Formats: sequence, structure tokens, C-alpha cells
Amino acid sequence: MLLIGAKIQEYRKKQGLSQEEFAAEVGVTRQAVSKWETDKAYPDLDKLVTICDILQIDITELIYGEIVATFEDSAEHLPERPGAAAEPLSEMKGIAVEKVRGRKVYLQLWVTLALIGGMFLFCGAFLVTTLTHYSWKKEDALAEHVRVERVHQQYTKADVSFFDDVSRRVVKTVWLDINGIREGDSLICYTDGEQKGIYYEYHGATLFVLAAVELVFLFLFLIIVGEFKRLVRENRWHVAADGVREKGV
Repeated sequence: MLLIGAKIQEYRKKQGLSQEEFAAEVGVTRQAVSKWETDKAYPDLDKLVTICDILQIDITELIYGEIVATFEDSAEHLPERPGAAAEPLSEMKGIAVEKVRGRKVYLQLWVTLALIGGMFLFCGAFLVTTLTHYSWKKEDALAEHVRVERVHQQYTKADVSFFDDVSRRVVKTVWLDINGIREGDSLICYTDGEQKGIYYEYHGATLFVLAAVELVFLFLFLIIVGEFKRLVRENRWHVAADGVREKGV
């Protein structure tokens, strides 16, 4: 986890600088400093050296904080397991613990994103289907007493039949929100002027629940996408810090 914002705020206060004074020395606005310190944004790479000079702090400490654990450091403090051969530290040297944890987090986010995305698409398709089969203009539609011919699923879909203007029997599939419907029951549905489509007057609660569930999945989807962006941004800073550290060596 990056500690840039907390470190900038901590060392700025140690230097006795306000956000306005610090911003003036760095050459940015006070709002930019505020975003840095609240981790809403990160300073550009060309500003890092200036910030480190002003705050008198090492760039590695600014990015990673005082506790930067590598496999080599961790292995020195871990107790030896009986019968376990010690792994060569040369193969693990310089690899940060955050990077290994990051792979697991990325995998978890991908799985969560796939599940939420799938549920979002499913609920969205169900909502669109319901809205397209809703009788919005009942005054312009024809009320039909239809007979239930076949129930596909309770509280969802059934085949119904009615007779058109020329006494032909027409069978249509309509989405319903009635529980306990059986074959042979009679319902009131609506058809258009040409009697090509059939529509139903759903309960307001049905439409509200479907829309609310869709919004919840959309909100969760956006949260996961935002977390992806944050991890990608942090990973770029890790790579940049490693590059700066190697150049310093």
C-alpha cells in the first residue's frame, strides 16, 4: 500500500509548512497538495525529487514508508520450519511483499468483477424484457381476456391465447408477475392495434425492485472498476520507485 499522502502530510507539518506554502515551493496549487495528502491523486514523477528535497526525505521512504518488507528481510525473522530446506534468498531478493499480495488481489477482483458483471447483465436483460412487455398506454391498447395455455415458470412467463378481430386463435408468450397461475386460468392483457404484440400491466413494486437490484449491481461494478484503477496506479508507482532505487544504487 502506498503511503505517499500520509508521508507528505507528516513531513510537511514537521517542516512547519502550510499547504499553501508547500504548494508554492513545489509549484502546484493548494488543491493539488490536498488531493495528494488524501490519496485522491499522486504527484507526477517530475515533482517527486522537488518534494523530497523540500521535505528532506528519501524517495523510497516517501513512496513505501518506513517499513518496506522484502522476502529477504522477512526470511531473516521467520522461524525455521523443521525439515524444510531454506530457499535461496538470491532468487527472492528485492521482491516486495506487496507485489505478491497484489497478484492474489487482482485474481479476486477479476472473479468478483465477472460475477457482478454477469448478474448485472442478467438483471438488465430481465428488466428490459419486462419494460418492453409492459402496457404503457392502456388507453390506446385493446384489453383482451386471454387464456393461459402453458406456464413456463411461475412468476415469470406463460403462453396465453386469444381470438383476434377475424376470430383466429392467437397464441403469444407474455411475462407475468403472478404467482400460482395455472393452465386454463383467465387473465386480462393488452394488445396493440394490429394485435401483433401482447402486453401486461405489472405491479409498480415489480418494476421498482428490478430497477433497484440493477442499480445495486451497477454500483458494485463501478466500485470494483475503481479498485482496479487504484491498484494499477499503485503498481505504476511501485515500478517507478524500483527504477529510482536501482538508479540510486
